[in-house]
Amino acid sequence: MVSNKFTLTAVAAIALSAFTCTKALAQTKYWVKFKDKNGSPYSVSNPSAYLSAKSIARRTNQGIAVDMTDIPVNQTYINQVNATGATVFQRSKWMNAAIVVITNTTQIAAINSLTCVLSSQPVGKLHSSKPDEFDAPINQQAFRTASVNNYNYGPSLTQNSQIGTDCMHENGYRGQNMVIGVLDSGFDRVNVNATFDSLRNENRILGTRDIVAGNSSVYEDHSHGAMVLSCMTANTPGQLIGTGPKASFYLIRTEDVSSEKLIEESNWIVGAEYADSVGVDIMTTSLGYTTFDNSADNHTYSQLDGRTAMMSIAANMAVRKGVFVLNAAGNDGNGAWHYIGVPADADSICTVGAVNGSGVHASFSSVGPTADGRIKPDVSTMGQGTYVCDPSGSFYGGNGTSFACPIMAGAVACLWQANPSKTNMQIMQAIKATASQSLSPDNNYGWGIPNMCAAHNYLNGTSLGVKEVVKTQIDLYPNPVNDYLKINTSSAIDEVTVVDVLGKQIDFTLSTKVKNEYTLHFANTLANGVYFITVKTNQATVKTKFVKE
Repeated sequence: MVSNKFTLTAVAAIALSAFTCTKALAQTKYWVKFKDKNGSPYSVSNPSAYLSAKSIARRTNQGIAVDMTDIPVNQTYINQVNATGATVFQRSKWMNAAIVVITNTTQIAAINSLTCVLSSQPVGKLHSSKPDEFDAPINQQAFRTASVNNYNYGPSLTQNSQIGTDCMHENGYRGQNMVIGVLDSGFDRVNVNATFDSLRNENRILGTRDIVAGNSSVYEDHSHGAMVLSCMTANTPGQLIGTGPKASFYLIRTEDVSSEKLIEESNWIVGAEYADSVGVDIMTTSLGYTTFDNSADNHTYSQLDGRTAMMSIAANMAVRKGVFVLNAAGNDGNGAWHYIGVPADADSICTVGAVNGSGVHASFSSVGPTADGRIKPDVSTMGQGTYVCDPSGSFYGGNGTSFACPIMAGAVACLWQANPSKTNMQIMQAIKATASQSLSPDNNYGWGIPNMCAAHNYLNGTSLGVKEVVKTQIDLYPNPVNDYLKINTSSAIDEVTVVDVLGKQIDFTLSTKVKNEYTLHFANTLANGVYFITVKTNQATVKTKFVKE
């Protein structure tokens, strides 16, 4: 359910000191931004007071310092706001702000007069959501099946094999110990649905949080999040195997589908901060925001620059904390809006568009570019005819970037599990560099359809399935190459092979002019990209990579 909704302009950008009586009474919730975090009992030198050990480890592993944006909002400032008669509804440490409920204009005037307050801005109302679509139940006999290490994918084979997650699963990478935060509208009956029995039995639901209702109960709410989750972790052999079937999850409800008031983007920010604090590695959201009921407040295309909408700012903030953030591109490709929404415009996140099972762009999938000319989406996965499970336990073909996005999130879990020393941005770069349109990205497909095993090879220079690699030094030059490659070794070469990121063997001739200096002349002009070379000598087998630019 990629909503057709619009998030507020960044709260830091506007300072409002007063409102007319009519305007103030029409708005009951405000973002209130504070000037600083002075006097906080927390400090950056003791992050364990407000971040989990896993959250701290994620930062440490990627060389990310804890900073003042990690410090909670000053409770003294919250108390001052509450003393005006208003009620603090939510708070955001990244924005250093609070969502405040007021009942009259006197309260907001009193809040604006506080010395700790920098600005305030009202929360508005929304258009209704643009839903995803569902086909009739799929006839399983129309699909081929496959068993990979006891995984019988059934009709879900296509959405797995299209992006190489079956290859990752074959090699033991199924998302084990990777933690995904799912921010959605509810997870109806996930606690009893049989397709999630492995998830429950293995205690891989690490926590739940309902930001909308202010509690931890998410299993009686909307169905959308449950279907999104099935794309990642369903385990019903012969019907549906998720792309990250062994990952662990936090289930976070941020959207109230029955509400007309725009608090969902605020809920998302609070939910994202919670996900960061408990230590998720990956955050995936199949929501998007564009316009208000009041056309004067509509989000405009010119604001899709990744730096204006508050939710987009927060999405990039999560990336800066070391989280890999994914968001659905949206379902407006055939509509008047046409473009991606918020936070899909954020520059550092992975925005996911939709293709069908043959890899053809789904016409409903929202497109780029962003207002500042960047290509979006980043990649595309199967979002047309995607096999999903609904809360009743029935399996359907679903259409929507809402399903393309979690398919990608589960795949990222497998890839990052296989390459734990890499940063979130290195994982992102590998995915884009090895996707189907990496050399010619566009605003329909982005960098194209990913290939997880190719991305793995790109990251470490070895092919999956190779159990042992002896790493010794050889000299390759020039690197990047043109039409030849020289190899210098300390011993005679017995065998050389070269393959591309998809494992296709590259033809060449090998010659030598001086002892232990060899020249590879490629039979055909190499396409730009990354290549892997294996050199066998009487002393070692060396695997490394080179680049053609």
